[in-house]
Amino acid sequence: MRTHSDVVIVGGGAIGSSIAYRLASVGLSVTVVERDSVGSHASGYALGLLNPTNETGSIESLNHQSFIMHQEMLEVVEQESGVDVQVLTMPHIELALEESEIVTLKKECDRIAAFSNFTTNWLEPDEITRFDSRITREIYGGLLVEDVIAIDSYNFTLATAQAAESRGAEYVLREATGLVYDRDRVAGVMVGEDCINCGTVVLALGPWSAAASLWAGIDIPIVPQKGEILRLEGLNPRLDFHVHGFTLGSSCSILQKADGAVWLAATVQDDTGFDVTPSLAARESLVLRGTRMMPELEWQQMLLQTACMRPVTPDGDPILGKIPDKEGVFVASGTGGQGILLAPVIGRAMADLISAGKTEIDIVDFGLERFSAS
Repeated sequence: MRTHSDVVIVGGGAIGSSIAYRLASVGLSVTVVERDSVGSHASGYALGLLNPTNETGSIESLNHQSFIMHQEMLEVVEQESGVDVQVLTMPHIELALEESEIVTLKKECDRIAAFSNFTTNWLEPDEITRFDSRITREIYGGLLVEDVIAIDSYNFTLATAQAAESRGAEYVLREATGLVYDRDRVAGVMVGEDCINCGTVVLALGPWSAAASLWAGIDIPIVPQKGEILRLEGLNPRLDFHVHGFTLGSSCSILQKADGAVWLAATVQDDTGFDVTPSLAARESLVLRGTRMMPELEWQQMLLQTACMRPVTPDGDPILGKIPDKEGVFVASGTGGQGILLAPVIGRAMADLISAGKTEIDIVDFGLERFSAS
């Protein structure tokens, strides 16, 4: 373990590893401190769907920028790491399962059409069932978006980490226990009884970010949100598109991954703390929602049920940028269920801030100050 690095990143998930990759690429010495193994939490269990069209508001621009960066970055990190990220390009279909959704989804069609890198169309019910006869006929149409991307989120995180290492970053699989300051400027990160001296620290702790509030001297309002996913045996012929819909009070995705497994994702469970025990209630809910959209799934054998924790903020947007009144301390967390999608753009923006003192990527709305000001 190095005793000195220009930058220490606490947290080696997709966000922390993307920042490490960008910083190492501009020649800074980087140490990533990760308590567990790379990709052992949400970064390794996420659905891995890259679809920037499904959110509006402040985050919309970041989503689209990051999607473009993924297209540029995926092949590079695969080559540098030797890890297959299992990239699939496919259509996305948003089903109108209730008549009331028709107007909303047609408006979405118009909104998405404004982005030049996506083609979108409204499909009538008979067009959808011709697309794939396994989709329920109890629908009112749907929104088709061409060319979204699905990846293996664990392999992406691992590939990014190994590509960062190939560019000089160091990964230390130990627990960070605190920060060292020289007055109000960070001077190091404690790892047990050892100290890694540094001039910059990035807190990329995901759902554990609030625990670093004591280190930073300010509340970092991020809590864990439990999400569960089912993996079912593959469909034959395979499902060559992503299906999504809102049913039974929540949303559900159906996605057949490159290895053939069909994923049903995902639950949203608040106030569960750090519990990652898969639950029967979640399994039953996902099966009901999935079979509402594709009845044939009822006969597919379950292969695995996973649970992990998303890092969420009070307003649902990430926290990105400097910690007020602590020189050299940055935070990059609170990405909810979009950490894999947002990893490249956050990596670029944070690396710019640290190496050049500014970034052309507009992250002004995502500063920690927005919570203390309210």
